[in-house]
Amino acid sequence: MKPVHLVTPVIALAIAGGWIGAQQQKISQLENETVILRKHIASEQSQIETQRTATEPTRPTKPEIAKDGIDWLDIAAVFGDMHKGEGVGDMRKMIAFQSKLQKMNKEQLLAALDEIQKLELKDEERMMLEAMLISPLALKDPELLLNRFSDRLDDENSGMSWQLANALGEWAKKDQTAAIAWFDKAIAEGIFESKSLDGKSQIRLHFEMNLISQLVSIDPALAQARISALPADQRKDALSGYGFQSQKAKDQVAHANLVRANLSAEETYEVFGQQASMIAMMGSLEKVDAYLEGIGANGEERIKVAEKAAISNLTSSMHRTKVTEEKIESVRKWLGTQAPGSVDRVTGESLGQMTNMGGSMNFSQAAAMVMKYHAQGGGDDLLTSFVDETQFGTDKEEARKIAEKISDPEKREEALEKLK
Repeated sequence: MKPVHLVTPVIALAIAGGWIGAQQQKISQLENETVILRKHIASEQSQIETQRTATEPTRPTKPEIAKDGIDWLDIAAVFGDMHKGEGVGDMRKMIAFQSKLQKMNKEQLLAALDEIQKLELKDEERMMLEAMLISPLALKDPELLLNRFSDRLDDENSGMSWQLANALGEWAKKDQTAAIAWFDKAIAEGIFESKSLDGKSQIRLHFEMNLISQLVSIDPALAQARISALPADQRKDALSGYGFQSQKAKDQVAHANLVRANLSAEETYEVFGQQASMIAMMGSLEKVDAYLEGIGANGEERIKVAEKAAISNLTSSMHRTKVTEEKIESVRKWLGTQAPGSVDRVTGESLGQMTNMGGSMNFSQAAAMVMKYHAQGGGDDLLTSFVDETQFGTDKEEARKIAEKISDPEKREEALEKLK
């Protein structure tokens, strides 16, 4: 799934929870999505504190129980704890909440959305509850949702625009003609008019991306026509974030053909790398193999994409479990079959990134791994990529010992200069 621009991490988690629950994904898939979101939460947690204000309304002391048995204030309190950084909340309560949501019809979901508008909630809590309700509504009746919230198409801060864009894709599955007509009418009315200096409307591009992702399967020629109608510098955005997880192999090929036909080589590497990275973040390099084979990736294209997948597989796994030597070796071995000349550089880069992510590997542990591989014949690429990626803090002296082992005088001097 695509990250939400400017949306706080806990709202992103609420959106994912609603969307994933609505599609009744397996628990293992939910856990993998949560890993990705936890990385996002960790990187943005510091921003949350600055967004709090002293003027936020307080919650009534007596809980208000919805007619369908959902205590919205209680659920809001769980999200509030998450917002404060107090864990992932009461998972049993959230699972029960999800179960009730999936049993609600569209009329009940709309009534619940109206109800939470009347409750005394903090803005953050209200947005989180909205996110959970809108996701199943997007699957049940995307047209209704888009028309009901047409005045919030540009609401990025709450994540509403992200969810409405997904609803457009769901609508296109059911009635592509009606969905495209609605979208083109909104464009003509200036709803997606760009307010940025570069002329891009990121909101419109996100809607285009979701629509094109569906048209790839339904009508590839129409997908190409929509891409062709976009300025060249906006086509990569419209072709990114393709929903590979739910697509058949033939649709992945159709998407790959669109990418190659409309983007530069570097942009193609980036889009394919994004796709492969998402597969790798779910923990399966074998599925990356299948993806690369399926789209016919060869030569430099295959090398670039495999590098990104290897880095994502390693760096994401540290949030699920301790990264062991066996894990690193398995990724190195896999990368050796795809891009043998990149193994050292990718190893150093991955270990360097992991020291910055606050996971299960600290700087000393990563440095020890780097030195082990260097002793086994790893060259300058291993050392320089590690030094380049690491934020040293108090570990500069240990890092200098690594930099001093770089054999190339120019690269060694550059690395040591960085560590002064």
